[in-house]
Amino acid sequence: MVRVFKIAAGVILIFTGVFCFANPGAGFISIAFLLGCAMLLSGMSGTMAYIWISRKREISNTLMIEGLMSVILGILVLSNQLLADAAIPVFFGLWVMFAGIIRVVEAYTHRGAGKMMLAWLLFMGMLGIGAGLYAFYNTVLFAFSPIVLVGILFIVQGFNVLLIGINLSFHHKHRTREGRTA
Repeated sequence: MVRVFKIAAGVILIFTGVFCFANPGAGFISIAFLLGCAMLLSGMSGTMAYIWISRKREISNTLMIEGLMSVILGILVLSNQLLADAAIPVFFGLWVMFAGIIRVVEAYTHRGAGKMMLAWLLFMGMLGIGAGLYAFYNTVLFAFSPIVLVGILFIVQGFNVLLIGINLSFHHKHRTREGRTA
C-alpha cells in the first residue's frame, strides 16, 4: 500500500511539472499552492513509507530524510516564503540536487542489489544533481523562464520518486554485517 502512495506521489510531481510547461508565462504566486501541495504529498508519502516499512524490517534512513526535507520545503512554499524570483530556481534546484545526492549515496550503499538497480539509482542521482546544478546556470545557458525550469525540476524529481516507489519492496533492504538481508 505504501508503495502505491509513493508511486502516486511521483506521478503527481510529474504532472505538476507538465502543468508548469503548459503555463510557462504564469507567475510563481499563481502556481505556488500547487507546487507546495505536490512537494508536501511527496514528502508525506516518503515519511509514511519509511515509518510503515521500518516496523517490519530495517531500511535505509534516506527515505525518511528525503521525505522530511520535501515536507519542510513544501511548507515553506505553501507559506509563501519564496518572495524573490531569483530564489525560485535555486530553491527547487537545491531540492532536486539534494535528492540526487541521496540517490547516488543509495546506489553506493546498495551496490550489491544488482547491476540494473545500481544503474537506475546512479542515473537518477546524476540526473537530479545535473538538473539541480543547471538551475544555478539557467540564465547563462538557455534562460528558461522560472516556471519552465521548475517544471523540468519537478519532472526529474517525479521520476526519481516514481523509481523509488516502483522498487520500494527490495530497494530499501539493508544488509547486516554478516551479509544476510534484514
